[in-house]
Amino acid sequence: MAYVIKLAIYSLIILSLTSLSAFAKDLLVVTEEWKPYNFTNDKGEVVGRATKKVREVLAVAEIDYEIKVYPWVRAMKIAKERPNTMIYSIYRTAEREADYEWACPLIRPVGVYFFKLKTRKDIQVASLEDAKQYTSAVVKGNIYYDFLIQHGFTQGDHLVVAADSKSFYKLFFKGRIDLVMSTEYIMSEELKAAGLNDEEVTPLLEVTKASQQRGCMAFSKDTDPMLIDRIRRALAKHNQEFVGP
Repeated sequence: MAYVIKLAIYSLIILSLTSLSAFAKDLLVVTEEWKPYNFTNDKGEVVGRATKKVREVLAVAEIDYEIKVYPWVRAMKIAKERPNTMIYSIYRTAEREADYEWACPLIRPVGVYFFKLKTRKDIQVASLEDAKQYTSAVVKGNIYYDFLIQHGFTQGDHLVVAADSKSFYKLFFKGRIDLVMSTEYIMSEELKAAGLNDEEVTPLLEVTKASQQRGCMAFSKDTDPMLIDRIRRALAKHNQEFVGP
């Protein structure tokens, strides 16, 4: 009888460990194209500063996962609705707080600026109110979009909104959009891709409130709490031992 009980207990332990392993393989990680933090390289691999850290953290947490790249609005929707899903690099804002479970910080604050073409002598911006006189391009649903909407910018009147940034940079370089809200790195990369140099644009205004936010990892509300806890612990350990991206 004792042997049967021991065998039953042993079987339950094995089943529990097997279930945990199978569950761990179900973690879907979603992100967007956002150099230099998360982007797809020429080999089709998802790389970048934040991606490197995410992979290191998930390795420490012993989580099996798959990373998929989507337009930002779709990535956020998947991360809200699909169980056992994580999204990065996402800014933790008051508006998003209740939509996800959070693990922070993943990346340090990133400086954000309004840019204009240097040839556009007619554009003068020293404040957010000044910027409302012109058209600004943003990606729908990202932190820049949310920030501008909160400060009275409206789609159609002040904003040209796109699913991703590739389309509006082309329009911006042709002078068909007045302003772009971007980081210095991304602007430099977009200029390079268009065969232009950094002297072609001028940063006008640093949007400090947006840039003070720290990027995080976030999970759908239906993600297993044990899984989230393991990742939070691994992230905390990583942040203690290494300098973040």
